[in-house]
Order: sequence, then structure tokens, then C-alpha cells
Amino acid sequence: MFVGTLIAIPVILVRVPDDWFVRPHCTRSLPVKVARGVIGVALIAFGIAMLVLPGQGILTILVGLGVLDLPFKHRLMAKILSNPKVHHAIDKLRRKAGRGSLQLPVSSSPSVTA
Repeated sequence: MFVGTLIAIPVILVRVPDDWFVRPHCTRSLPVKVARGVIGVALIAFGIAMLVLPGQGILTILVGLGVLDLPFKHRLMAKILSNPKVHHAIDKLRRKAGRGSLQLPVSSSPSVTA
């Protein structure tokens, strides 16, 4: 698991388009939705385990959330990506591969005006 995520997660984060986390995704058939759900939940579970075990836990959770189709996904991903250390690590990987910086999702929380 450790070696697999050590190789796969950076490859996935480098290969996704710059606007991956902000663009709307098309609707998919039921088998594709189920497969994405299973893969996403597995990645999140592995990521949570890697928070205490060796591995890239936060990045694995982020990719797992990116695979899932959840209503709160964008808010949670924005919160994770807004962490400067996480965003810097992802941008560093992408710069090494000659890719641009990821566009961050805009927080959908309502602003308070007085």
C-alpha cells in the first residue's frame, strides 16, 4: 500500500488538469458511479490509515475525494487545498513535471456582511 501510493499519488496529481478541482464533471452511468465510489472510499480509507502509518495520507485522501461525487466534496477539498503546506507540496510536484499550479476551489460558504 505504501509503495503503491508513493508512486501513484504523485503521478495522479501531476497528470490532472490545472482546473480539475474547480470544473464541473459530466454525469456518468450507474456502473461508473459505483466503481468511482468504491475506488474513492478505498483511497480515503487508505489515506486515513496512512495518517498514522507511513505514506502520503493527506494527498491520498484528497485524491479519494476527487474521485467521489459527494455534495460536500468541494468544501472539504477547498479546506484541504487551502492548507499552505499541502498546496505547496502539490505545486512543487507539478512544477518538477513542467505543469502549472492547481486552481483552488472557491469556498462556497456564505459571506457575512454587516
